[in-house]
Amino acid sequence: MKQLIAMLLALVLALAMCACGVSEEKHDSETDTEEQKTIRTVADPKGALKEIYSNLERKTGLVDADDSIVSDVMGFDLESIDEYHIRYMETDYGASDVYIIKPTEGEEETVREAMKEWQESRIRAFFGYDIYNSTAISENAMIFRRGNYLVMLMLEDNEAARRIIDEYIPEELNLEN
Repeated sequence: MKQLIAMLLALVLALAMCACGVSEEKHDSETDTEEQKTIRTVADPKGALKEIYSNLERKTGLVDADDSIVSDVMGFDLESIDEYHIRYMETDYGASDVYIIKPTEGEEETVREAMKEWQESRIRAFFGYDIYNSTAISENAMIFRRGNYLVMLMLEDNEAARRIIDEYIPEELNLEN
């Protein structure tokens, strides 16, 4: 019985030490310990992109979107976006796209609609030119909210990418209640 109590106390002490070691600063995802990754308090969309694409087999044709691509090619209104982290594959190489967008206050629905329109555009682009099963991948895209971000995943394994997003972008904490 004493051994059980000692083990439980050691576990509580270890958990308390891990919780005290997490700061409000942005973490460098390459040096994070497993404990820090699971209790992340600050969103790290760049780290999420890096980890998602580190597991991707095909890397030819990957593009990090800039303002001109986001507005002129994808059709997003930059005034409705506070920040974005978008990496996608050029159409000739298939679909392996991740869109992490933080809408400006009150613009979430505008950004969500633009994501759906871009998804439809990708589906049309791959229809009749279905390289690497990209039509189905784009049709099965996931659009969801995580923390202050809207995320669209257009990958062969959206579920694995979603787990990474969940790890790197914490849910909002409601501290008012």
